[in-house]
Amino acid sequence: MEDKEEFLKEFGDYYGYPNGPKTIDEIRAAEFKRLEDTVYLDHAGATLYSESQMEAIFKDLTTSVYGNPHSQSDSSSATSDIVAEARRQVLDYCNASQKNYKCIFTSGATAALKLIGENFPWSCQSSFMYTMENHNSVLGIREYALSQGAAAFAVDIKEAVGQGGASGSPVTSVKISQLPVQRRNEAEVLEGELTGQKMEEMRKFEKFQDNFGDAFNLFAFPSECNFSGLRFSLDLVNIVKQNAETILEGSPYSKGGWMVLIDAAKGCATQPPDLSLYPADFVVISFYKLFGYPTGLGALIVRNDAAKLLKKTYFGGGTVAASIADIDFVRRREGVEEHFEDGTISFLSIASIRHGFKIFSTLTASAMCRHTMALAMFLKKKLLALRHENGSSVCTLYGNRSLKVFSHDSGSIVSFNLKRPDGSWFGYREVEKLASLSGIQLRTGCFCNPGACAKYLGLSHSDLLSNLEAGHICWDDNDIINGKPTGAVRVSFGYMSTYEDAKKFIDFIKRSFVSMPSELEKGYLLRTKSIPYPHEGLENQLSRSGCYLKSITIYPIKSCAGFSVESWPLSSTGLQYDREWLLKSLTGEILTQKKAPEMSLINTFINLNQLMLSVESPRCKGKLQIKLDSDSYLCGKEELYMHNQRCEVQCYQNEINQWFSNAVGQPCTLVRCCHSQYCFSLSKNRSMGMCRNVDSRVNFANEAQFLLISEESVSDLNNRLCSNTQKRSGVATPYVNPMRFRPNLVISGGEPYAEDGWRNFKIGDTYFTSLGGCNRCQMINFYHQMGQVKKTNEPLATLASYRRVKGKILFGILLRYDSGDKAVLDTNSWLNVRDEVYLNSE
Repeated sequence: MEDKEEFLKEFGDYYGYPNGPKTIDEIRAAEFKRLEDTVYLDHAGATLYSESQMEAIFKDLTTSVYGNPHSQSDSSSATSDIVAEARRQVLDYCNASQKNYKCIFTSGATAALKLIGENFPWSCQSSFMYTMENHNSVLGIREYALSQGAAAFAVDIKEAVGQGGASGSPVTSVKISQLPVQRRNEAEVLEGELTGQKMEEMRKFEKFQDNFGDAFNLFAFPSECNFSGLRFSLDLVNIVKQNAETILEGSPYSKGGWMVLIDAAKGCATQPPDLSLYPADFVVISFYKLFGYPTGLGALIVRNDAAKLLKKTYFGGGTVAASIADIDFVRRREGVEEHFEDGTISFLSIASIRHGFKIFSTLTASAMCRHTMALAMFLKKKLLALRHENGSSVCTLYGNRSLKVFSHDSGSIVSFNLKRPDGSWFGYREVEKLASLSGIQLRTGCFCNPGACAKYLGLSHSDLLSNLEAGHICWDDNDIINGKPTGAVRVSFGYMSTYEDAKKFIDFIKRSFVSMPSELEKGYLLRTKSIPYPHEGLENQLSRSGCYLKSITIYPIKSCAGFSVESWPLSSTGLQYDREWLLKSLTGEILTQKKAPEMSLINTFINLNQLMLSVESPRCKGKLQIKLDSDSYLCGKEELYMHNQRCEVQCYQNEINQWFSNAVGQPCTLVRCCHSQYCFSLSKNRSMGMCRNVDSRVNFANEAQFLLISEESVSDLNNRLCSNTQKRSGVATPYVNPMRFRPNLVISGGEPYAEDGWRNFKIGDTYFTSLGGCNRCQMINFYHQMGQVKKTNEPLATLASYRRVKGKILFGILLRYDSGDKAVLDTNSWLNVRDEVYLNSE
C-alpha cells in the first residue's frame, strides 16, 4: 500500500479518472472481471472490449433488423442511417469538419493504407517521404510509388541545433535528415487511345496541378510510434505542406505539392489528431485498437480535395451508378464514400462502433491519455532505477527522450531490453516466455516497425542482412544474434490498465532478471560440453554413485503416452522402438502435445514376444494392434523433414490413420521411421546445453536418444512447489509425478541435481555420455484430470525461478549411448531396473 500511496502522490492527478463517472478500480471490477488472473500489457497490439460494450452490441443486434444498405427497404434504410451516424462519430472524434472531410470504412488500417497507395497519383516527378518510425503497412505504399517511377526516401526527424524552449517557429525548430533515395525504372508511358474515363481523369489532374505544381508528393508519419511510444508533433502536417523545400534544404525531391498521411492506428486510442488545427489529407484508424471490438474494421479519413486526386481503377458493387456488361461503359458514383467502398461494407461491425464511442465519450480521450501516460512514466522510472548487485543497469529504454518535434506527452508504450550483470543481453523471447508463465501478456520483437527497430537497436544494413542470412525472420525465437538484440520487449497500457498491472510487471522483472545469483551459487553448474569417454583403463576409473535405475519407459509414438518395463533391449538409436512412430497432420505438420494435448491420452504398449504394437484411446472403442514385422499395414514411403534433416518414413493405410484421427480429434496420419534411413545426423555446431552437438543416431526424438531425470531432483521440485503454494492460501498443493517430464530413465539415490555434473557414466553394463541439460517447454505443464487434459503454469514457472541458464529452463539430462570403439551394438544389450550407476571418478 505504501508503494501505491507514493505513486498516487506523484501521479494521482492523472491516474484513475479522478473526475470521471467511475474510478479505474470500479471500471476494472465491473467491466473487466476476466482479467482477474491476467496482467494484459499489449494494448498497442489490440486493446480489450468491456463487458457492457459487448452487452450493448448483443442487445442491439438481437433486437434490431439491419439489412444490406444497398437497397431501399426499411431495414436497409435503418442500416444506412446507422452507417451515416458512424461516419459522423469518426469525424467528430478527430475534430474533422464534415464539410471538408469524408470517412471511408475499410477492412482495417492496412486496407486504408493500401487504398491510398494504389490510388495516389504517382508520377516520375513524385516523391514518397516517410519517417523511419513507420509500420510495415505504411512502408508498403512505397511499392506503388516505386513501380510508377516515383522516388521514395525515409527521413529522420530531429530538433534543430540551438532551438530550445518555445522560441523559434515550428519550421526552424525541425531538422529533417534525408536518407538515401530509392528509385526503380521509370514508369512506362501508356500508349494508345485514351478512354473517356481517362480523359476525365486528366482534366481533373490539370485542374489541380495549378494548385499543387507539377507533381503530387506524399509524406507519412505515425501520430505515435508503435515501437517506442514517441508521439510526433502534429505541427509536421503544416510544416511539410507549406515549407517542404525549406526543411528539405532545397532537395530536388521536395518540389511540387505535398499531401500528408497520419497513421493514427495506435495514437488515436488516447490522442486523436485535431484536424481542425492540423489539416492532414489522410488519417488512418483501426477500431480494435480503439476499443477492442470490432476487429477487421478500419477507417480512412480523407480530405475532400485529396479524394478528388485519387485514381481509382477497380469498381465493385455499390460504387457504380450504372454499368453495361458487354461494352466498355461505367458511370461511377459521385460520393467519396460510395466511390471507394467496394462491395457491401461490414455494416454490422460499423453498427457496433457507436457503443465503443459511448465509452470514450464518458471517459474522454484527454483523461485516457493522462491515465496511460501516468502508468508509462511510472514504469519507465522504475525500470531505469533497477540495478544489479554489481551496480550495473538492468534496463535500456528506447525512445525515452523529449524533443520539440515530438509531443510533450509521453505515449502509452514502454519499449526496452534487459541486461545481465556482465553486460550481455537477456533475449526478449526469454522475457516473453517467463512473463507468460507469470500470467503477464506482452509483446516482443520489432512490432512490424523495421525502421524504428533498426534505429533504436543500432542495427546497420549489414546487421539486418546478416541476421536474415542467419535465419532470423519476424516472430521467430532468434532474439540475440552476434551479441545484439534483434528486437525489444514492449509494454503498452490501455484505458483500463491499473497501477496493479504495472506493479506486478515490475515485481516480475525484479524477481526474474535483477541480481540473479550465479550458477555456482545455485549448485547446478551446467557443464560446457561433453568430454569423450576414456575407454582404456575404464574399470579403474569408475566408482559407485549410490544411485540405481528406478524405472525404464519407452514412448513408441512421439508425444503419446509411454509404457514402463523392468528391462528393455537397446538399439543403435537408444531404447528399441522408442519414438519410432509419429503422427502428422494432412498439411505435413508434426503433431505434438503442444498443439494436440489429446495425444497424451493415447496409451501404447509393445509386446516383444509377439512383436505387436497395441494402442488405446478413450476416444476410440477398440484397441488398435499393429504387427511390427508385417508390411500388410503399409502403403508406401515418403520423405519427412524434421530438425532441418531429411528422413524416409513408411506410411500406413487409411484404416489405421482414421483410428488415430478419431483419437486425436483431427485428421492425421501415422508414419514410421524406415530402417534403411533409421536415423539422421545431428548438427555439430550447436551451443551449450543443446544436445545436437555430436554425431548420434535417433528416431523422432527432439534432442537425444535418452532423457534421464533424478527422483531426488523431482522431490526437491515438489518441495518448492509446496512452499510456493502455501504462500497462496486456498490453493491445492500441486504434485508433479516424474512421468510428467516424459523421461526414459529415472534414477534414485544421491543428491538433487547431482546428475547435472555427470559427464560419462555406466548404468549396468551400458556406457553413456551426457549431452547437457534438457531445455524444458510448456509441454510439462499439461496434466490429466478426470480423463481430460488440462494446463497450468506449473511446474515450469517454479523451475524458471531457479533452473534458468542463459534463457533455458533445464531439468534432467540428455544422453547418448556410448559404444566406445563405435563397434556395432550387441543385440543382446539390455537395460534393467535396479541396475547400479557408476561414475567416472576423474
